[in-house]
Amino acid sequence: MSDAQPIVHDFGTDKKRINSRARSKAKKSRVAGTREAMPVVVFEAAEGSPDASLPPVRIFLGTEPLQYKAERIFVYSVAKHRNPGRRYEIHLMKDLAGYEREGWATGFTRYRFAIPYMAGCTGRAIYNDVDQIWLDDPAELFDRDMDGAALLAIDEEETSVMLMDCEKLASIWGMAADGGVPEPGDPKAVHEAGQWGIMPGIFNARDTEYVEGESKVLHFTTLYKQPWQPFPDIYDYARNENEHVWRALETEANEARFLAYTRARPSSGFPDLVALYGTMHEEGAKNIGATAEETFAGHSLRHHVDPIAALVKKHGAKTLLDYGAGKGAGYKGEGQTGRSLPDWAGIDVTLYDPAYAPFSADPDGQFDAVISTDVLEYIPEEDILWVLDDMFRRARSFVYVNVACYPAANTLSNGENAHCTVLPPEWWRGQMTLIAAMYPGVAWELHAPTESKKSGLKAIVRTVFGGSERFSSDGAAA
Repeated sequence: MSDAQPIVHDFGTDKKRINSRARSKAKKSRVAGTREAMPVVVFEAAEGSPDASLPPVRIFLGTEPLQYKAERIFVYSVAKHRNPGRRYEIHLMKDLAGYEREGWATGFTRYRFAIPYMAGCTGRAIYNDVDQIWLDDPAELFDRDMDGAALLAIDEEETSVMLMDCEKLASIWGMAADGGVPEPGDPKAVHEAGQWGIMPGIFNARDTEYVEGESKVLHFTTLYKQPWQPFPDIYDYARNENEHVWRALETEANEARFLAYTRARPSSGFPDLVALYGTMHEEGAKNIGATAEETFAGHSLRHHVDPIAALVKKHGAKTLLDYGAGKGAGYKGEGQTGRSLPDWAGIDVTLYDPAYAPFSADPDGQFDAVISTDVLEYIPEEDILWVLDDMFRRARSFVYVNVACYPAANTLSNGENAHCTVLPPEWWRGQMTLIAAMYPGVAWELHAPTESKKSGLKAIVRTVFGGSERFSSDGAAA
């Protein structure tokens, strides 16, 4: 079966087909999030800039995992139009703990009404939905005269773009900056307090309201016309009249190889996890009684020797980088380079693992093949794209990835599940295709096993994606 993008239907009208059953199921199945802290994308002010002393432009973005394409382009739109002399912060409100989300239309619907609390009940904040892009500097809205109001929006009901005075709103909604997560505030209370102000429509141009050269924010509010097509199980997508604007930004971002987080600027949680893994390499996983030698040994590679060997033969690979190799227990030889595996005769292997001192040196140059087995699920969601990018830019011929799409049976020494990023195979495929689009000469194969429970027994179902085909769990073309 072809592994193409969802089919686009150009209806020529506003006719739509929505899988209402799937949408209703999604609403009812929304569970509480698990994130104790929001990821934050920061663009620092240029050193020596006179604007560096201005308040940071704070944007709180309502988003969710399946909106990863829209999220990336939103962040790029801010990066493109921002004042480089000023600090900008984009707080990603995604899967946050403490909020009951059953019945929410999206995974982030009511986070926006808790922003004053999230912002420490001080200063200003802009709220944006993830299905928007900035076409000018957000600071123009952030610095706008609020004329004493606590909240500005384009009309008296629309809340998809807001400028918020967090101190005033916190007072109206009875929020405190400390303690537990507060109940999201009620917009009606802002009206009752006479604190709701109106801002120009250019800051929230919804679909056909967009005017080239005038609109500051373009909002793709018609769900079945969103160009990045995040929910193919729910919507039969139609073309958007302004799709070209979003596509142009995506093209720019791809040409620049833009990512919100990078190897040089990872998420705040990444260094902490690498340090934790380094300690476990040295001391073992004491919480499960595993010795240092047994911890992150690299034995999972044995399950992937044959499919990797097939790709090595197909592409004529002679050099290979094992990215996240652990202790490399399956290899023969000494040192970080010049390793070998009997099943890959004649292949010069280099091992790399940032958490294991003997293999932590940054590998030089490119390799014919780059592989990563049972590694990415141990990395924060925010860092997946740049880690994949790091793999692809080192590969001349192909990238092979295996990632478990289910929780681990054990926990880390900090008490958290060992698999910190657990998302479905299609999400992982999306990450691969997004990065692969920037490296058109590199083939790839993704193995994304899931757990299946039948008759009380657990089984592993392996889904395999390639650059152009999808395979069933037995490896045959589906």
